[in-house]
Amino acid sequence: MKRVLPALSLLCLLLLLAAGAGCTTEAPPAANLSVSELADQYLAKAGTIRDYRAEYVVTSGRTGDDPGYARIMYDYKSPSFARMEVLESGSRLPGTFATTNGTSTAWYNADSGTFDLSSRTDIRREYDYQSMVRQIVSDRGFSIIDRDRSDSRDRYLIEVVTAPWSDEYTPYISSRVRAWVEPSTGLAWMILTYYDPTTGPTLPPGMSTPTLTPATPGAESAGSITRSDVPNREVQYESIEVNCGLADSYFDFVAPEGSEPRCVPRYVNYVEPPRTDTSVPITRPLPGGVRYSLNESDSGRTIEMYPGEVLEIDLRVIPTLAYRWIMPTEGSGLELMNAGTFSLMPDDIEVTPYSFKSIPGIYRMRFRAVGEGTTYFDGIFALDGCDIRNARRFNLTVCVEERD
Repeated sequence: MKRVLPALSLLCLLLLLAAGAGCTTEAPPAANLSVSELADQYLAKAGTIRDYRAEYVVTSGRTGDDPGYARIMYDYKSPSFARMEVLESGSRLPGTFATTNGTSTAWYNADSGTFDLSSRTDIRREYDYQSMVRQIVSDRGFSIIDRDRSDSRDRYLIEVVTAPWSDEYTPYISSRVRAWVEPSTGLAWMILTYYDPTTGPTLPPGMSTPTLTPATPGAESAGSITRSDVPNREVQYESIEVNCGLADSYFDFVAPEGSEPRCVPRYVNYVEPPRTDTSVPITRPLPGGVRYSLNESDSGRTIEMYPGEVLEIDLRVIPTLAYRWIMPTEGSGLELMNAGTFSLMPDDIEVTPYSFKSIPGIYRMRFRAVGEGTTYFDGIFALDGCDIRNARRFNLTVCVEERD
């Protein structure tokens, strides 16, 4: 009997170990978070993010040659530094970027090779989807519609409804926003926005709802899905690196080599000089005639005048368009007599509501030589002094000399 006890003890010990091992592999799954618990945990983790670097891909429901695809690099540093760069795009040249310190924003357009140091673009609203989701969670008006435990961290699919439509969270019109969020990190990894055509606001007569986003080809089959279930934008984050120590100087704007300002101050701030003699309408010939009557083909010339002589410049325009001739001058010797735009009505024009939009016209300026000096004209045909790389130009040098 003494020899049996050790064997029985050993058997009991093995059974206890097996039972214990079984307990460690059958832990109950973590309970689903409530809206309040998710918001508290998500915002607490998001609040520890001082800066981050991310890459994401944006696609939309558009069809055709440009499906609305873009790959974006986005960097952020608290409280208000941000930088966006286009890596790939169907509509913008890679290398286009914008950066802000929260007070001023600079934008570089790789297509035109120009930059704007006073851009009105709100980078964070346009490109910071982490900020958008954080606002949704902070407002606590969302619902939880799914949970994914396939990765090492739980992710929840949340949805906020802004029907019938709104731009409260998105920089464009949407009806619903969904996001896969990770409460343990305070990050969002996928964002989907929808425009629901089955709902619509009551609009005053003459107003209409936004154009519906076409469904992505192959994304729906008849009888199985409605168009409102197809997102009009999908944002998929491919990488996010948090608290990587970005310096403030990283967000300084450095103009790429060979680039030039989008807006030129001397054109943007141009004000036409006072007109000194409007007694003869600009459309009528001067009784005493003019010394020179020039047009765009005379650009680049140098002419000589005597005091009292008149210079007339005729430049082509479309009077109904906002584009205009901006004609800053430097120097002395001339004064502006009169200036104005008039149409050249063709005799054979077919009068329709649209024909007047293309009627050609002339912008005419008359100058009188008033004293010895040299005046340099540096004119452009532009909307507002911006985006002028390919603008039509008129340059002229006028030397006024006293008679012997």
